[in-house]
Amino acid sequence: MTGIFTSGISNLPKPMIVTISLSVIAVLLLALFVYKMWRNQEKSAEIAREVQHITNEIGAGIVDFLVGDDGYIIYASKGFYSLTGYTREELRNDFGNSFYNLLEEPYAEKFRKATIDLSFQLKDEMRVKTKWGTKWMLISGNAVQKKKIFTISVVLVDVTNEKLLNEQIALQEERYRLVTELSNDVILDYIIEDDVLCLSDNYNNFYAGNNVITDFLKGDQINAPFVCDDDLEKFSELFRILITLGENVDEQLRITNINGNYVWCRMIAMPVRDKTGAVREVIGKIINIDLHKKELARLETKAMRDPLTGALNKEYTKIFIERYMDENPDKNGMLFVVDIDKFKEINDTYGHIAGDHIIVSVVKAITASFRSSDIVGRIGGDEFVVFACNVQKKEDQIKQAQKLQGVLRQSVEFNGKMIKKSASIGVSMFPYHGNTYEQLVDCADKALYAVKGGGRDAFIMYDESFERVKTK
Repeated sequence: MTGIFTSGISNLPKPMIVTISLSVIAVLLLALFVYKMWRNQEKSAEIAREVQHITNEIGAGIVDFLVGDDGYIIYASKGFYSLTGYTREELRNDFGNSFYNLLEEPYAEKFRKATIDLSFQLKDEMRVKTKWGTKWMLISGNAVQKKKIFTISVVLVDVTNEKLLNEQIALQEERYRLVTELSNDVILDYIIEDDVLCLSDNYNNFYAGNNVITDFLKGDQINAPFVCDDDLEKFSELFRILITLGENVDEQLRITNINGNYVWCRMIAMPVRDKTGAVREVIGKIINIDLHKKELARLETKAMRDPLTGALNKEYTKIFIERYMDENPDKNGMLFVVDIDKFKEINDTYGHIAGDHIIVSVVKAITASFRSSDIVGRIGGDEFVVFACNVQKKEDQIKQAQKLQGVLRQSVEFNGKMIKKSASIGVSMFPYHGNTYEQLVDCADKALYAVKGGGRDAFIMYDESFERVKTK
């Protein structure tokens, strides 16, 4: 067969053979060219599909538009329509198929006034109109020249949530800054890795020392010269709780102010954890509560003190004595119930002002005769309770009672007159006669009753026989 074909070809004139050969070669070359073009188109389509897939996956869109006053869209990806929410028809009918018409000003005007050449590149956040309202889009791209016509190809990514979040963070930081400036509160920030404690700039307006402290927790000692020495251990413990236990703290301590005096402050702080749960940072604030603390102390003193004498009132006399007994169960105490003898007669003879003067002088005399750790209270008009802490020996107990009786026998001057007075005293011992306030007062009252029944101006130590001890 081949031989017949070859024989047939060979019998043809040479010019015709040349023509046929050239035609075959041309057909083969054309077929090769068409094949390459088809492969290139397939690759281009594959690349286009891949780009489209990627942009769809990240919620982005691609758009090509003509450079000019209208920004006419010549191509838009599926992701672009998904981002804006518009269809092709809506884009044509409502926006004239113009990319610029989708942009809020002044962003559209930037495109109109821009010099477009092959060096043109763009990356900016712009507000784009969508079917759901205006959104922030990150727009990036460049210019392309085709047959002396420039087009711009851009990728749009919705960054509305990130933008709003950043704006909220910036607003919160500004609020925080303003609140800090308007108050005496000092913000603290301790970076564990750097071992640096930073205090906000307003620290130096109120307190002594630097507001940036390096090597804050280096070694066993905490580097906090601004904290009162008596509170350093507490301050160190707070940071141990924050860093080691990862718990919030809220504590009061004393800090050196700008005048070199200690003022009461409240420190509130909390740990900041990373994704693994490890504590990496401590943030908090220092609040000056010195005036508040002093006012509370004043009000507390006012609430617990008798307004006439300054002695503890009935309620707080009980509270302080019970606190001593609870905290010192292994120690003893001596409770005196004191009653001024014939106080009504003093009032009737010299007047109530003189009576008040006597009561004040009694409290002053008792307070001067006892230690600051002992407890002196007024529990009635002319009735007082004294609690001497930790009086161990029997002879010391007798001496303490005799001393009190002697002080209460001293005359008091009022308006040039010397007023004589004395007192009856009942005594009970903690814990021998009771381990509650009521029990001790009850026993001392029984001893006091025995004193009054025996003629007053004496003291009796409670026991079953009410042995009377009187000194003259």
